[in-house]
Amino acid sequence: MLESSLPKAMAGTPQTSARSDLRRALALGVAVAEMAAIAISTYLAFIVYHLVVWSALPDTIAYGWICTGLALIYGIICLADKQYDSLGAEWNHKARSRGALALALAFVFLLAFMFLTGAGTSYSRGTFLAQLAVALPAQLTVRTLSQRALDVARKSGHWTSGVLVLVFPGVEKPMRLLESLSTRPDEIRRIHYLDRDASASELRRILRDSRTLHCESVLLLFGSDSMDAVSRAAEIVSEMPVRVQLLPISMLQFMHCSRIGFYGRARVFELASGPSWVMDVLLKRSFDLIVATVAGLLLLPLMLIVAVLIKLDSRGPVLFQQIRHGYNNKPIKVLKFRTMFSCEEREFRQATRDDPRVTRVGRILRRTNIDELPQLLNVIRGDMSIVGPRPHAVSHNETYDGQIARMSRRHNVKPGITGWAQVNGLRGETDTFEKMRARVEHDLYYIDNWSLAFDLKILLMTIFSKKIYDNAY
Repeated sequence: MLESSLPKAMAGTPQTSARSDLRRALALGVAVAEMAAIAISTYLAFIVYHLVVWSALPDTIAYGWICTGLALIYGIICLADKQYDSLGAEWNHKARSRGALALALAFVFLLAFMFLTGAGTSYSRGTFLAQLAVALPAQLTVRTLSQRALDVARKSGHWTSGVLVLVFPGVEKPMRLLESLSTRPDEIRRIHYLDRDASASELRRILRDSRTLHCESVLLLFGSDSMDAVSRAAEIVSEMPVRVQLLPISMLQFMHCSRIGFYGRARVFELASGPSWVMDVLLKRSFDLIVATVAGLLLLPLMLIVAVLIKLDSRGPVLFQQIRHGYNNKPIKVLKFRTMFSCEEREFRQATRDDPRVTRVGRILRRTNIDELPQLLNVIRGDMSIVGPRPHAVSHNETYDGQIARMSRRHNVKPGITGWAQVNGLRGETDTFEKMRARVEHDLYYIDNWSLAFDLKILLMTIFSKKIYDNAY
């Protein structure tokens, strides 16, 4: 068994109980500051709105108590979501988005409560919108300032969350791995390299020596050959009042899309991708229906004009269907405006630059992506999504499936009209292996990092980014 020799900045010093108390006080301070900001900002929004619009304040409803209740609901949601437990080491941009979601839920719960109690009839809709518009930036501002304050506290030694790392055989270059996973490698107090047959006495000696470091968590890094040793170590480490974290490096590529589930009464790791929770699926489908319906209505005049131009330009139908693989490899019929002479579109062959099969109108439709608009109908009927991996031809899937690892995972979600690969310029002809692999890698990144905000970002990039028109011909 070996013990690492870390730099002084990483070895740390024992924490005093005063610093531990200060750490809890800082967490409490962040929670109180956010709730106060929400209560004050929403009350000010109520006052300003009524003075500007009505030149008087109403006496029919106690807005002061409503604003206070809203702040308390927000605080309860954040506590239930354990948002303040993660302060410090990895309190990054995700903490800000989770805080914004908690605020939105607080408004929803408040409206539901007022509806059930009958008080909602007196609650001005203008006030509600004004409060929402003001409370969100106020909450984001306080949380951002809190992050900076906590960074200062951490650097001064008042905020610490030390980690003890146990490395088992089979883990290569653990320090480089830890630095790639965390933005706070300086919080590692000590690294111990364990033999496969490390004795219980050796592990207890490590724990005894490590208690003085006041670590909050013990991280076990191990490979697939060390499960027995890890099991013994975890049992002994659990004698300390710390979080015991297990990180199987052989499963690292799947951990970012994993969650805790159940098989009967046993907890298990579930490897999921894309919108897998019920709420995620409902959000994704709602987003698709709303965007597809609104876009379809707004673009209907344009699509009618395009249909007329196609009929005037060449013989053949306005629309044509292509068989593609959809969710779970299910064949679907994807709609597009016809852009080629009808006799040329019976057998699939990717379009190339200056392809003679493309009509005059079709060339414009392809360059502007207008030919994809009929797929809004595919979205409405549930075959496709607004955002997702673009559906490849069946022949392409069959050709590359055995050559590109995990390619079939693209079909774990519905195909999309636009996608992460397309807004990064990876569209058009895939005439080389590298082009196809790059597109697949971007599609898998989207699946593993899906969120409603990510969908919205891709949709906006589709509208405003120049890359979406790269290789369009």
